[in-house]
Amino acid sequence: MPGSRAYFYCMLDIIRQRKEGEPKIISNGDHHIFSEGKIGAIVHYPVLVDKGSGYVSMTFEKFVRPPGTRIIAIKDNAIYLQKELRIETEGFDWRLPGGKVFDRFEEYKPYIVTEVYKDIILAAAAKELQEEAQLESSDMRIFMKKGCGATVKWDLYYIVANNVIDHHGVHDHDEGEEIEEYRFVPFNEIKGMCESGKIGEGRTVSALLSFLSQ
Repeated sequence: MPGSRAYFYCMLDIIRQRKEGEPKIISNGDHHIFSEGKIGAIVHYPVLVDKGSGYVSMTFEKFVRPPGTRIIAIKDNAIYLQKELRIETEGFDWRLPGGKVFDRFEEYKPYIVTEVYKDIILAAAAKELQEEAQLESSDMRIFMKKGCGATVKWDLYYIVANNVIDHHGVHDHDEGEEIEEYRFVPFNEIKGMCESGKIGEGRTVSALLSFLSQ
């Protein structure tokens, strides 16, 4: 249920009074895709909001894109990282391997307001691990999900892959993706890389520190 103040349209007429025990914000109908692009869409969510005198009708707007995965691939108390050139930072950043759960937004539409099935997420992560890192694991689990914010829905699922082994083949990176280096980094070095900024993706830093603190 959206819980932000990023509403763009409000009907000030009182729809009805809020009943005892009802939350301040409740759904008021099905979502609507307002504008769709290749990687995501602007989605409108009709809601009722109690602004003090009763429920009024409002619409919450959010940019929605399919979720992604980040794989914490473990071997001998070390985690696989790759040093990637990132367009958004105009520099190199140490990253976990990962990618999209769905290749097209059309495939994600049934899950806009519900959870993606665990099996779909793990299958996508296994595929990325093989293609991007040439690794595989028979012991994979979802460690945590990290959201993006109130007005942007782009979840990242962090997958722990234990006892990874080599998957023989050629590294298959996305077009335009430049990998300078890749290696297994010991647990005791990962924390320092997070704190120093060598690992720059904020959600990944948080997930790795949570994983190491177990």
